[in-house]
Amino acid sequence: MAFKILLHTFRMIFGNLGQALKVSVGPYLILLLTIGALFFAATSMSGESIGNLPILMLFILPLMLFVTSWVAVSWHRFILLEEYTSVLPAVAGRPIWSYVGKGILLALIIMLIAVPTFYLIGALGLGAFLGPQSYSAQSGSAGLLATLIILLAVFVFISFISLRLGIALVGTALGKPLGFGAAWAATGKISGVIFGVAVLLVLINAVPAQLFSRLAVIAPIVVAVFNLAWQWLTIMLGVSVLTTIYGHVIEERPLVD
Repeated sequence: MAFKILLHTFRMIFGNLGQALKVSVGPYLILLLTIGALFFAATSMSGESIGNLPILMLFILPLMLFVTSWVAVSWHRFILLEEYTSVLPAVAGRPIWSYVGKGILLALIIMLIAVPTFYLIGALGLGAFLGPQSYSAQSGSAGLLATLIILLAVFVFISFISLRLGIALVGTALGKPLGFGAAWAATGKISGVIFGVAVLLVLINAVPAQLFSRLAVIAPIVVAVFNLAWQWLTIMLGVSVLTTIYGHVIEERPLVD
């Protein structure tokens, strides 16, 4: 079922590719142009932009959060409310800043879970794998593989938590507030399916990243273009998965058509 959900989200995006591009390309283009203008202005005034980076981030970070939420809210509303976008997705009357606030709160919750999890699972997991001998005695491919497996396991766990709590964001986008506790309870009945989706999403992000890093040495420009397209796709996949899960557990829509 997890694999079917992922296929469903691919069909959701590419079956509505025109709307997916209208929802996302304009806002992200505005973001890139604005960031470029800020760096250009900073460089023109002081001669270098690196020294002004902390100040620039005070402007850039809220803008990035707004644009990402703008895209997500518009896509949620298109799929579940059939609100179409013309040139740019609507801003007026959309709970974009509420989505930003809910997203920041979710990120804080995930951080509170992720930081100790990385520390504990990393330390205990590697210690159990390597045994009493020193790391140098068993270093190399085995240790690297152990580290990779542990990291993937932690990322799957974090993704699983994020998907279950993240449907609260969809409720905010629709103007139907949903608490994180209610989101967790509602997704409990399909927790196994969500775990499978989390595994697939982590693999989808991890495998191409390794491939791109190796090919970048050979064809950096081509890889940069493909990487940009892939990043766009993974963002839309994540938003679409949340939309699908919300539609099923809250609106009682089928998981797949």
